[in-house]
Amino acid sequence: MSCKTTSGMLQVSVPLILLNLALCGNTQAGRVAFYVVPVSPLEGETLELNCQCQYYYWWTKQDFTFYRNGKKIHSMKSTTDEFSYRIKVKSTDDSGLYSCKIDGSESQHVHVQVQERFAKPVLRVEPAAEVFEGLRVTLTCIARRARRSIWLHYTFYRDGSALETAPDAGGVYTINAAAANVSGNYACEAIETNSDLWKRSDNVHISVKEAFAVPKLTVYPEGQLVDGQWFKLMCLVEENLSEASLRYSFYRNGIPIQSPSDHSNSISEPARPADSGTYHCEVTGSKVRKRSNQLHLSIRRIPVSKPELVIQSGKELIEGDMASLICSVSNGSLPIYYQFYKGSSVELYWELSNSTKLVYNIETISRKDKGIYHCSVRNEVTGPLHSEDIEITVIVPVSDAVLIPRTNGTEIQPGDRLVLRCLVREGTEPQFIWYRDNVPLRNGSASSHVTADGGELVIHSFRRDSVGRYHCAAINTGTDGTIFNVTSDYIEFTLRARSYSTEIAASLVPVLLFAGLIASAWFIHRRGHTGSDNEQKN
Repeated sequence: MSCKTTSGMLQVSVPLILLNLALCGNTQAGRVAFYVVPVSPLEGETLELNCQCQYYYWWTKQDFTFYRNGKKIHSMKSTTDEFSYRIKVKSTDDSGLYSCKIDGSESQHVHVQVQERFAKPVLRVEPAAEVFEGLRVTLTCIARRARRSIWLHYTFYRDGSALETAPDAGGVYTINAAAANVSGNYACEAIETNSDLWKRSDNVHISVKEAFAVPKLTVYPEGQLVDGQWFKLMCLVEENLSEASLRYSFYRNGIPIQSPSDHSNSISEPARPADSGTYHCEVTGSKVRKRSNQLHLSIRRIPVSKPELVIQSGKELIEGDMASLICSVSNGSLPIYYQFYKGSSVELYWELSNSTKLVYNIETISRKDKGIYHCSVRNEVTGPLHSEDIEITVIVPVSDAVLIPRTNGTEIQPGDRLVLRCLVREGTEPQFIWYRDNVPLRNGSASSHVTADGGELVIHSFRRDSVGRYHCAAINTGTDGTIFNVTSDYIEFTLRARSYSTEIAASLVPVLLFAGLIASAWFIHRRGHTGSDNEQKN
C-alpha cells in the first residue's frame, strides 16, 4: 500500500489482495487464508473481509470468526471453504489488526488503516481580536478533504442551536452587525450527505463588547418649566470603548425634532407649551443604534400681560403716509389673540400670532383715520386685556392758497378801508404770512393789522404808501419739522386819482379841525377866568 498527497488532497492506492495462510480445521493439512479489500479504506466505505480454508472436508461445517484487535466482530457456521464478511467503516476508530479463525485455526493479522474522508473542521473567526457591537464578523468552517469529489455541507451552531444560513453560503457564516445577543459558543459541522458522515469543530467563544454605553437623557434645569424659559436637553454617553464617531438624534413623542448631528449631544431652546411631551435621544455609531431613557416635559403656560399700543411714526401723521400700530406684551404664552380697535367698538383687525407683538398697518393715512385707538390681547390662560387709548392726529398739508379782496376792483379810494382774505382749499391749522411787493408785512402797524387767525389783512386807510402788489402764503408743519408752503396769486392795488381842489380840501380838513380844537380850548379857558372874577366882586 502506498499513500501520497497531491494539491492538498489525500490519495490512497489500494492493493487487490493480502494473502495470509495458516492451518485450518482439525486437519493438519488445512491452512487459513485471510485477505482484506481495501486495506486503506476511507471513512464510510465498505471493507470486505475474506476468510478461506485451503484444505477442508466438504461434509463438515466450519466455524468462521472475524476479529479486530483481538475482539470478535462477527461469526457464523458454513459448509463452504470460504466466507466473506462486509462492514462499513465509520471512522478511523475502525482501524486496527484484522484476522479470522476457522474452527480454532487463526490466520495471520492484516493491518487496516481507515483514512479520513475529511478532517475534523476548524472554525476560524475574523476579526480575531476584540469584537465590538456593529462590527462585521465572519465565521469560516475549514475541513480538509481526502478527495476533490467529496462534497461537504456546513452547519453553524451557537450554544448548541443551529443557525440559519443561505443554501449557497458554503463554509462561511456572516454576522453583518454584531450585537450583545450574538455572544456565545460557536461551532461548525461538516456533513457529507452521501456517506452520512458528519464532524463538528471545537467550540470558539465569541464575546461581543459594547461599542458605547446606552445614552442617558437629562434636562437642565430640573423641575417645572414655564413658557419662554430656556432649557437644555443633553444626551450623554459615558463610555465609547470602540472610539466610534457618534451621531445624536432627539425625538419628541417619537418624532425627530432635528437632523442627526455628528458633534452636538445637546439642544437648547426656549420652552413653549407645544414642546410638552415625551422625549428620548438616539445615538448611532459603527452600525449600532442605542436609545436612551424617556423624559416627560410639561411646559406651564404664562398669563398674558397688559398690552401696550404705540404708533411707530408718532401720534401726528401726515395724510398720505403709512401708519404702523404696534400692539405688544411683555410676557404671555403663545399663541396670543390680538385685536385692534378705533373708538370703543370698531374692530379694525385681528390675528392669532406666535409673537409677543403684532403690527397693524394703515397703508395710506387719511383725515378720516383721525381718532382714538386701542388694542386688546388674550391667550388660553388670560381673558381680554386692553391697552391704554392713544389718539392719532392727521395733518393735512396746506394746498391751493387764494387771495380774496373784500372790495370791488383794485383801485382804492384814498382813505378807504381795504380787507384781504387768504383762503386754502385744505390744510391743518394753517398759518399765514402777508406780503406787499414781496416784502412781509409787520402785524400791528398803525396803518394795518392781521386778524387773530391770520387769515385777514385789514388796511385801515388806504394811502399812497399802501399801493403795491399783495399776496399771501399759507404754511403748516408736519412730523419731523417738515414745512408745507403754498402761495396765492398776486393782486396789485392802486390809489384812485382825485381833483386838485379835492386834494386841497382834503388836506385842509385836518388843519381846520386842529384850529377848531384850539379855539374851543381858548373859549373854555376864557369862560373859566370870567366866572372867577365875578365871584370876587360879589
